[in-house]
Amino acid sequence: MPVYRETRGDYLIEASAAHLEVGGKWQPRLTMTRQSSAAMLPKSQSFPGLTPLFETAKGAARYAADLGRTMADHGSPRLKI
Repeated sequence: MPVYRETRGDYLIEASAAHLEVGGKWQPRLTMTRQSSAAMLPKSQSFPGLTPLFETAKGAARYAADLGRTMADHGSPRLKI
C-alpha cells in the first residue's frame, strides 16, 4: 500500500489508501498535521470516508495527496487545525 508524505507550508500531509473488502475497491485516507512551533504543539486532523473509491491503491493515495495539497495551499474551511 503506498504511503505519501509531504511537508507543505505549516502542514505535514500523509496520504494512503485502505482496501475495502466489499467491492475490492480502495478508499483514500488523509491525515493533516500542523507542525509544531514555539507557541503551538503539533495537532492532527484525519479525513475518514473520502470518496470516490478507486481501482488501485496508488490512485486512491494520489487523490488524497492532491486533496491535502489543495487544503494546505488554499486554507480550506474543512481544515480545522
